[in-house]
Amino acid sequence: MKSNGIATSKKTAVIQIALCAVFTALTCVFTMFIQIPVLPAMGGIVHFGNVPLFIAAAFFGKKTGAIAGGVGMALSDLLTPWAIWAPVSLIVVGIMGFVFGLIADRRPTLPRLLLASFAVLLIKIAGYYIGEVILYGNLIAPLASVPGNITQIAAGAVISVPIIMALRSAVPGLIGNSRPAHGASR
Repeated sequence: MKSNGIATSKKTAVIQIALCAVFTALTCVFTMFIQIPVLPAMGGIVHFGNVPLFIAAAFFGKKTGAIAGGVGMALSDLLTPWAIWAPVSLIVVGIMGFVFGLIADRRPTLPRLLLASFAVLLIKIAGYYIGEVILYGNLIAPLASVPGNITQIAAGAVISVPIIMALRSAVPGLIGNSRPAHGASR
């Protein structure tokens, strides 16, 4: 019996590593390649890297959300002209993924997802404001980034929340160690 428990825990660890890797890659790729220019004259874009990040955090928890978000977005920064932002993205987006997963708690309901999206919005605004102050040494100029940060999180939430709601009864059956969505049976 004991060896079966060890085999189960190893299988669970392998699944967690695989989930982190897949969602980290998806976050990186969605950030780099799925973009909509919003303020082309100022270089402003909305990327969709938050979509796989929110899905990962909602279904697979705060650790997966933190790794997928922080590492995925930092990799995207390192692979594009935004490399200076990689440390900021690693920390801020890692915290965003952790908090989104903490609030959704693998039981994504509409109120939890809306609260998680709002919390992540506040983290994004504060975190990137502080990052910009550190990188550029100016307290006023980073305020210009706030509307873009709001748009970024709003776009991610508008796309990911309906997807999460649609998937929530299917996902617990896909991963044996996930807790079922609120109201779903195992």
